[in-house]
Amino acid sequence: MLYLQPVSLTDGREFYDMLQHIGAKENGFLNSAYGIPYADFPAYLTRKVDMAQGVGLEDWMVPASTFWLMSDGVPVGQGNLRHRLTDALREAGGHIGYAVASDHRGKGYGKELLRLLLEEARRMGITEEILVTVYPDNAASRRVAEANGGQLRRETEERAYYWFS
Repeated sequence: MLYLQPVSLTDGREFYDMLQHIGAKENGFLNSAYGIPYADFPAYLTRKVDMAQGVGLEDWMVPASTFWLMSDGVPVGQGNLRHRLTDALREAGGHIGYAVASDHRGKGYGKELLRLLLEEARRMGITEEILVTVYPDNAASRRVAEANGGQLRRETEERAYYWFS
């Protein structure tokens, strides 16, 4: 069974290990846990929990909730859900960023991860259209967006902009 689990201060080694299978800047997904020592992982988790509550944000940041995609109790991916957009996020980033660990790709997890994040956005009260940006040459992410009903409304050399009603 696939489900989202909010990041928690008690998340342990299995979450850290999964994040080591997602590159630091893989396909536009920023994974700041990649390559950090495990001893630094609690501080990473604290930053993620604080971000969801809007605590300690710099002026350019917005609150963002982080979720693990769980498959029968095993973390296989991560998603970030920004609570609102800024002008900068309308150009790069959007509401949702997601990634599946390299050892779990090709199993449909990306499609389900985005579907669940879109549902979570609505549960959180995000009523505006939801934006997901992807690199134009990332065919897998484009298929994931389109499979979830994303409408391609704009494309530049750097990004394809998918909107979800």
